[in-house]
Amino acid sequence: MIQADPGAKLSVSISNGMTVEIRLGLREIRIGRGRDADLQLPDPSVSRQHARVYRVGNRYFLADLGSRNGTHADGNPVTQIPLDDGRTFQVGPYRIHFLQCGPATSSGEEPTVAPVPGGSAAAAPLPTPGAKRSSVPRICVDAPFGLVGTGPAVRKLSETVRRVGASDAAVLIEGETGSGKELVARGLHDASDRRDRPFVVVNCGAISPELIESELFGHERGAFTGATAQRRGAFEMAHNGTIFLDEIGELPYTLQPKLLRALEQKEIKRVGGNETLPADARVLAATNRNLKEEVAKKTFREDLYFRVGAITVAVPPLRDRREDIAPIARFFLAGLAARSNRPLPALSPAAIDALATHDWPGNVRELRNAIQRAVVMADGAELCAADFSFLRDPAKAASDCSACAGLSRWEQAERANILSELGRQGGNKTRTARTLGIAKSTLFEKMKRYGIRNQETDR
Repeated sequence: MIQADPGAKLSVSISNGMTVEIRLGLREIRIGRGRDADLQLPDPSVSRQHARVYRVGNRYFLADLGSRNGTHADGNPVTQIPLDDGRTFQVGPYRIHFLQCGPATSSGEEPTVAPVPGGSAAAAPLPTPGAKRSSVPRICVDAPFGLVGTGPAVRKLSETVRRVGASDAAVLIEGETGSGKELVARGLHDASDRRDRPFVVVNCGAISPELIESELFGHERGAFTGATAQRRGAFEMAHNGTIFLDEIGELPYTLQPKLLRALEQKEIKRVGGNETLPADARVLAATNRNLKEEVAKKTFREDLYFRVGAITVAVPPLRDRREDIAPIARFFLAGLAARSNRPLPALSPAAIDALATHDWPGNVRELRNAIQRAVVMADGAELCAADFSFLRDPAKAASDCSACAGLSRWEQAERANILSELGRQGGNKTRTARTLGIAKSTLFEKMKRYGIRNQETDR
């Protein structure tokens, strides 16, 4: 039997709207610019075979492969160092994060508590002098695929992820803003046979329409102004792995036929290129829009909708699984305590009642922000209902009564959440959309629908 993975991965941000993750197991992971690299980094300063990450016993190590520009950690060139949880190292212009969270199984079984560091230390290379260990312990969730909660909705979702993940079909994940669609996508990848290959995340709403084609399919040198070097796109980097297209409803209509061809043929052409390149990636997509309505409005292609939605997975909003609010809140509180390395206030029964009765239009993301704000502002050793009074503002709700006429209870809560975030961001709509986890165009649509007028200009 193959030894279980210790739940480690590498994560790197390629651009403003694209990140790449790859799990670490028993096999060696090679980092470089070449097509045969496990983690491909599309920059000329990266060597074709630049560095490798390998495991000895229960520990991981980073080694440079004689690269032209070197591998760096803490600003210094390194030849070989041990990797501890939270360690960051640099390859070319990319900062790569090493994350580890205890034993994780490949088929979605519940992960166990992180083991005490150790293992076959005698067989491991000697640590580099001055190497820093992370002082921030990571919180490991005792839940299938990291889905916190014990209610029937979460159990059903976990079983769906396990079953659907085992297939290779395209999946459309539907759910409200902040409900955990990306977490479900990671679960589908981890439950698949592609789990040890790259998991590439592309936020279609965070990339400008002029650059999205290049981000997805790459470009050749000289393809357009500023294209000074050849660059691989998301589909190439996800070859034999999984690509997650978040906010696919924001994809420009003119680009959708090219995406459809990539899905059907499993091959792509870079912008400005003629060579056909293999791109065998499982496609997962997510949206908080109703794509059927977008198809009716001719803003989303019907053939692409049926292709990406071969299987649809719905993520329930937090208000429909209130029994999970308390365990999720405690999980976020434990995470804050671990990062601050000090005890934090506990949740009182009254505070839990206050959280359980809120509608959470921002879902889990809003709950996380509420816990963080309450912890920062609290004075006592226990969080009480008053510490979450900002979730409801009766005076403000009364003043907005006319604007809320005709809106459902949930729409009123969502309107209040947008107004609150706009105020917190000083009217900056770009930062507001980023914090809410939606595209800027979606924010504008919601502001228009809810009669929100904001005089501040974006910065």
